[in-house]
Amino acid sequence: MEVEPVFDFHPGGDLEDDVVDIEELKLQGNPNLAVTTLADVVNVEDDTVDKVNQVRGKTKKRKLPPKTPKGPKPQKNRSPAWDHFEKIKEGDETWGVCNYCKKRYAADSKKHGVSNLKAHIPACLLYPLRDKNGQPNLSFKVNERGGGGVDVVASVFSFTECKRALAEMVIIDELPFRFVEGIGFRKFCKVMQPKFAPVPSRQTITREVVAIKDYEKGKLKKLLKGRRICLTTDTWTSIQNLNYMCLTAHFIDDDWKLQKRILNFCQIEDHKGGTIGKKIESLLLDWNVDGIFTMTVDNASSNATAIEHLKRKTMDWKRTVLGHEYIHMRCCAHILNLIVVEGLKDMSESILHVRDVVRYVRSSPQRMETFKKCVEKEKIKSKQTVCLDVCTRWNSTYLMLDIAINFEKAFQRMGEEDNSFIKFFGIKEGEEDLSLEGDQCGSHSHRVSTQR
Repeated sequence: MEVEPVFDFHPGGDLEDDVVDIEELKLQGNPNLAVTTLADVVNVEDDTVDKVNQVRGKTKKRKLPPKTPKGPKPQKNRSPAWDHFEKIKEGDETWGVCNYCKKRYAADSKKHGVSNLKAHIPACLLYPLRDKNGQPNLSFKVNERGGGGVDVVASVFSFTECKRALAEMVIIDELPFRFVEGIGFRKFCKVMQPKFAPVPSRQTITREVVAIKDYEKGKLKKLLKGRRICLTTDTWTSIQNLNYMCLTAHFIDDDWKLQKRILNFCQIEDHKGGTIGKKIESLLLDWNVDGIFTMTVDNASSNATAIEHLKRKTMDWKRTVLGHEYIHMRCCAHILNLIVVEGLKDMSESILHVRDVVRYVRSSPQRMETFKKCVEKEKIKSKQTVCLDVCTRWNSTYLMLDIAINFEKAFQRMGEEDNSFIKFFGIKEGEEDLSLEGDQCGSHSHRVSTQR
């Protein structure tokens, strides 16, 4: 006998169940009773069930779906930064190594986190998709297939590359660092590329230039490694009375091409042989050079002392050739200059006269203008201009004489028409006058007594 449950309806209240289902009691309080209902006919219009066979008390077990094999548990909250880094462990420390530039960052999850890894990704120079979210611009690239055509390619603005190019411009064009802070240059950058802001200061460009120098120095060190090189050096004194030395390396590369590189342009204390030798030794140790083939210098006695110092200090280096027996090479150009200067002593008086005339013409713009008018009157078609020689370079003396001989008639006309020229050179025979002659090298010029 089935007991029908009684429902009491309370106005404004909820439906309450006063009688507990008997079948639920039989199942020890389990409300999830498995019931099978078979409906033969369903009248949709009446929305009633004509015949329902309900089977109570009998339950049918449902078959569970087959269990799927369990795979590895997914990592919870994995940062996207690890898509670009490789996690390695060294003892108790965890490090992240960039997949592109191989830089290492501490990446312990409790101590450091991954903020430094995320900050590195957009700044990595080797990241192929750097500035991917930026607006790409169209640019032209020369077609490598030939034919003189160009291809339209997409390019992305990079502030780092622009800053590097600006530093290279300062180096190549020998510009002062304050150039980047000029009002005109900053206005040009604003019109040319508004994204290049803020324009780097001179301190930033200075650091960038030093970084370029360190990078190029590292490349040159690798290129010089394991090679025998030939060195040349020279010293001089500037007009500020500062002593400088330049050290240059010559070597053959892997393609059998002669290469020339300036290793150092530095300041030294004095021109003594011991000072020069010690400075060259320290520079070679800094460049990790262990093989000197020859050392070419001029014929100054201090250079011979410097070579002897290098012989003693580098005798046991790996790539020493024949115990440095032939390391000292004398400059052929300097030897040739000494020979020519000695031969020109027989014609020194004539050379001094020509030098004095050329110096007078070039001493002021008014005299040069007067000289040009004389050239036009004599109908001289040469487009060259008279030049003054340098006492230590015989080839400059040759150029001065070679050009001056073309303007011989112009000098004669100038002597006839220019009163200043007549007064300057109109000295009676046998008289002497003080003119600026002799050494023209920097601050060592002095007056000697010569006849004009």
